[in-house]
Amino acid sequence: MLDTLLSFDRLLFLFINHLPHWVLIDGIAQFLSGIGEWGLVWIIFSIVLFIREERRNHSFFLPVFIAGFSSWVISEYGIKFFVSRPRPSIDMGALIIGGGAYGYSFPSTHATIAFALATVLSKVEPKFRGWFYTLAFFIGLSRIYLGVHYPSDVLAGALIGWGIGVFSIRLKSFMLSCFKTR
Repeated sequence: MLDTLLSFDRLLFLFINHLPHWVLIDGIAQFLSGIGEWGLVWIIFSIVLFIREERRNHSFFLPVFIAGFSSWVISEYGIKFFVSRPRPSIDMGALIIGGGAYGYSFPSTHATIAFALATVLSKVEPKFRGWFYTLAFFIGLSRIYLGVHYPSDVLAGALIGWGIGVFSIRLKSFMLSCFKTR
């Protein structure tokens, strides 16, 4: 069963990774991957929303910080260390664009951070929920297209990130309720 899933994962990877590689599409994918690095785009969105929401929500950055930091630590230093899945390679037929990536593959930290912060920011600004999740999706997809992650890496990162985002929102609510009762 696991071999079948891994074979499907590899086939789906090769399909996405071997889509046409035109200069413009490669550039867009590299841009999306770049703004997803360290959660840069999400930090910018958070600052803009904070400035906009400041008078109403003084604890705004609490779930953003919890979600961003914990998703990075859990993905990079927790799960990747234990799973130790190698990244796609040229030997298996991957087209690696932009120099590739280092470290292990599972889960995608880009996807983990993107979905954690898309979840948190969607709670703050629900009317942009579709935009936040669409951007998170394309950041994850760019990692497959550029040849540095398998689809299962991105899917797992998205699910883990979503869970961390939900946890961060609930933790903020819990912490605020504790302080309000005193």
